[in-house]
Amino acid sequence: MLERLKNDFYLAMLTLVGAMIVLCVTPYGLYRLYTGNIVVGIADLLMVTCAIIATRKAWRSGDTVKPGLFMAVVFCIGAVLVCINLGVDGLFWVYPFLVFIFFLVSPLKAFALLVTMLLVLLSYAFWRPGSVFDSQFQMTSFMVTTTISSVFAFIFAYRAQVQRQELKRLATTDSLTGASNRRTLNDQLAVAIYEFTKSARQYGLILLDLDHFKQINDNHGHKVGDQKLIELIPVLKSMLRSQDQVFRFGGEEFVVLVADTRPADLNKLAEKLRAGVEQRMMLPDGSCLTTSIGVAQLQPGEDWEAWLHRADMALYQAKHLGRNQVVTG
Repeated sequence: MLERLKNDFYLAMLTLVGAMIVLCVTPYGLYRLYTGNIVVGIADLLMVTCAIIATRKAWRSGDTVKPGLFMAVVFCIGAVLVCINLGVDGLFWVYPFLVFIFFLVSPLKAFALLVTMLLVLLSYAFWRPGSVFDSQFQMTSFMVTTTISSVFAFIFAYRAQVQRQELKRLATTDSLTGASNRRTLNDQLAVAIYEFTKSARQYGLILLDLDHFKQINDNHGHKVGDQKLIELIPVLKSMLRSQDQVFRFGGEEFVVLVADTRPADLNKLAEKLRAGVEQRMMLPDGSCLTTSIGVAQLQPGEDWEAWLHRADMALYQAKHLGRNQVVTG
């Protein structure tokens, strides 16, 4: 549980907001019902109920986008109802909800929701003077302060989002080639095992190793070697589907994770990649760059370590047999 909260920022924020709503709003909702303010009491308890439902849904499905948006929309509607029925006393609830929404959805969606909420309140106040604000000055002050708060909250949330995305990219991407790294590979192999077990979705692994790569570095320099590693990724992706994933396994070894594939199709794809690398990648001396490939289709009851090991053994055999060929494990 703590590990999921640590690794998933939006799940942690959605859980925190949900918990705060339950703890802080529930007593007000019960008090409103007790004192006869039925509309506001029901609105408060509906927000609490929706917060619980959304948080539970996020935990069970792993999807935080839809539950977060649902909770944010409910909060905006609830805030409008509370302000309309309580007048000035309800306006204080707008400010915490303003902050909450930026933790639940993307900055642009949050800002759009807040602008819509404020426009609805402003329209109602013009339609029924004195229902929400005691004076024109009070209404102006409220709109100015909420606008300023929204703008600064948007700037902070947007900047934080950009920084999280950059940190995620650095943590999951190989800095030289731009391919996903070994850590991401381990995670995606675990996902593949889960989906195979749950729905029998077929997966295959293609493990590639550039032949005689040490000689390339020795004869042409490490700069040329690095450039060939960089060039390899777009060459591979041009022959793959958008759903297929490329990972740098280490050094000059790369892994392609292929979903929804049969063994025969996996072997054909591996041969296509081998031929494509040989035809399209050249060294400064005019010779072709070749690759040895090991292939492994995921088998029932197999964990990802054993699956990857089979592909690695097939690659070792391909190199032992003379390189520049495909071997199935």
